[in-house]
This record gives sequence, C-alpha cells and structure tokens, in this order.
Amino acid sequence: MARDLLPYAVPAVLLLLGAYVYFLAIRSREADLTRALRKCEVAREDAERSLQSASMLHEDERRRLRALRRETESPGDDAKFRRAKAVFARLFHPDSILDDATEREIRTEIFKQYWDELERIDRD
Repeated sequence: MARDLLPYAVPAVLLLLGAYVYFLAIRSREADLTRALRKCEVAREDAERSLQSASMLHEDERRRLRALRRETESPGDDAKFRRAKAVFARLFHPDSILDDATEREIRTEIFKQYWDELERIDRD
C-alpha cells in the first residue's frame, strides 16, 4: 500500500516545497518593501525637520531685517511718501483731463515717466 502512494507523495512533497519557497519569497519581498518604506519615512521625517529648521531660520532673519529697516527709517517717511504719491497721482493723472487731448497726452507722458520711478522707490 505504501508503494501505491509513492507516485503521489513525490509530487505532493514537491508541491508543498514549492509553496513553502513561494511563501518565503513573498515574506522576504514584504520585508524588503517594509524596510524600504521605513527608510522613506525616516528620510521624509528628516526632510520635514530640516524644512522646519530652515523655516524658523528664515523667519528669524525676516524679523531681524524688518527690525533693522525700522531702525534706519524715520517714522514719518513712509506716510509722507505715500501722501506725496497720492497728491502726484491726483494732480497729473491723465484721466483728470477730459476735454483737451494735447494736455491729456502731455500728462500721460509725465505720469508714465514719474510713476514708474515712484513705484520703484515704493518697492525699495
């Protein structure tokens, strides 16, 4: 009777052995993927800490530069400049002349020349 089962036992053992090897390969692949995922998570956490540190340094530098700018400016300069700019716009804006085309063209050219410079000064 054992001899009758021998032809079936060899393929069954081979099948079990193949299933076991397949199981080990899958488990090994899962372990590799888990390790790779963990490395990526660690790298992401490091990058987040680095970004947070750089952000804090940037914010500190911004505060320092703003304080330095406030120290070098006199308190009324910015408000005075903005008022002067508004007065200039009111006096020389081409839309304030409705009838005279020549006057409008002259004001347009004056306004273009000076307004660009005023904007540049305002940005600085």
